[in-house]
Amino acid sequence: MSFIRSINRLFNDYLAWIVLAMAVIAFLVPEIFMGAAKQTVPLLQLVMFSMGLTLTGKVFLDVFKQPWQVILVSLIQFLWMPLAGWLVGNLFGFPPEIALGFILLGAAPGGTASNVMTFLANGNVPLSVSATTVSTLLAPVLTPIFIVLYAGQTVDIAFWPMFMSIVKIIAVPIALGIIVNYFIGSRIEPVKEVLPTVGAVAVLIILAGVTAVSRDNILAHGVMIFLACLVQNVSGYVVTYFICRLFGSNVPDRRAMQIEVAMQNSALAASLALKHFTPQAAVAGAVFSIIHNFTGSIFAGICRRNDSKSTH
Repeated sequence: MSFIRSINRLFNDYLAWIVLAMAVIAFLVPEIFMGAAKQTVPLLQLVMFSMGLTLTGKVFLDVFKQPWQVILVSLIQFLWMPLAGWLVGNLFGFPPEIALGFILLGAAPGGTASNVMTFLANGNVPLSVSATTVSTLLAPVLTPIFIVLYAGQTVDIAFWPMFMSIVKIIAVPIALGIIVNYFIGSRIEPVKEVLPTVGAVAVLIILAGVTAVSRDNILAHGVMIFLACLVQNVSGYVVTYFICRLFGSNVPDRRAMQIEVAMQNSALAASLALKHFTPQAAVAGAVFSIIHNFTGSIFAGICRRNDSKSTH
């Protein structure tokens, strides 16, 4: 078990660098990972099933203990981030299918990496886990709605096929995980120890596959794609900061909410792009995976340094 914990700690401590390394390898030798892009759906289902296995009654009780905060972060996430994606796509003048990728990102729920970053930032981890769970469960309905709202006039979007895809990718695996955990959870504790690493590896393979198939499009748009992803990502931190200050949220809560809004489920966005649209729409998801892990690591580091100063 100590070996598994060491591997989990390795992913937690060096997640940003591991993501960058995987993206660089996939970019330089894309032929290695081309097949991985076709496995994004089963890999995401594995991640969601793993998430379901970790969900207990306590997580849902935490939602009721701080409902207004979970509601607030969900409102910010689904109201601001899709709008931010639409604004970024227009501000940078991307072609419709590239711009669609930013709307897909904005309409996606929070990513599980946000829970890790919240922990590293000394934020409110139960709030982060609750918010990720709630936004993920809302995604089958809200994600297609906001994609249609912001992109329906420029790109042909089939609402119900996308809704069913998200149900199959998110709702069904999570429900199965919860059921398995309820009946035999106590007997599979060793398996649960491995879940963070399994999830991280699955997301890395998805990132590599999407980067491989998006290589030419990333080259075509270069720095602008990275800059646009950075703008959308940072906007989540900034907008959430001011809203939290307005509502008087304490520091740990505010950090959790900032990270939750800014760190989207880019793997889901890329998967939907490849399944329902084109590889061009997946470019933003591939680049965002790199950007939000780096900014999340930097944000967590700043938070920890500030806490260290305040205790001395």
